[in-house]
Amino acid sequence: MKRSRELAAVGAAMVLATTLVAAGPASGAEAGKGKPTEPSLVGSAKMLRKDGQDVRFAFDAHGLFPESRGTFRVSHVGGGFSAYFKGRVDCLVVGGPVAVVTGIVEDTDVPGLKDRRVGMTVYDNGKRDRLGYSWGPDPEHKQIVPPCLSSATFERVESGDFKAVEWFPPGSGIG
Repeated sequence: MKRSRELAAVGAAMVLATTLVAAGPASGAEAGKGKPTEPSLVGSAKMLRKDGQDVRFAFDAHGLFPESRGTFRVSHVGGGFSAYFKGRVDCLVVGGPVAVVTGIVEDTDVPGLKDRRVGMTVYDNGKRDRLGYSWGPDPEHKQIVPPCLSSATFERVESGDFKAVEWFPPGSGIG
């Protein structure tokens, strides 16, 4: 009799274990939202400009340099000025909550900016993100922004959100 109860308990445990394994992970965090496999910077935001100017940035950047890829968009309207540009990401590096992304402008209405590299830095600080950037019209191409470099985050986000995800290759000794 004791032996039958033991066998019944083992059988029930096996059925329960099989059911749990077949059901898969219990939460989204366990189902692919665990450790990242590459760095990323995603999101969009409007900068805080007290004079009413509308300055917006958007990023969809992934991969560690030199394998970085993605897009960026920038628009600026106000103060008698209007400009936009968008392009492809050529470098992304993320350390902690700070991401530096550079890319080549592919479409713009700013003379002298097409085919130029621009740099942007994001500080992902929850709902208090900050952003900085390095560029400017330069028809003679004397002021060149190198890959993976930008400025300090001097602007504050008014609305929107950026999400920077840090990742370094296993065995790199970083992180």
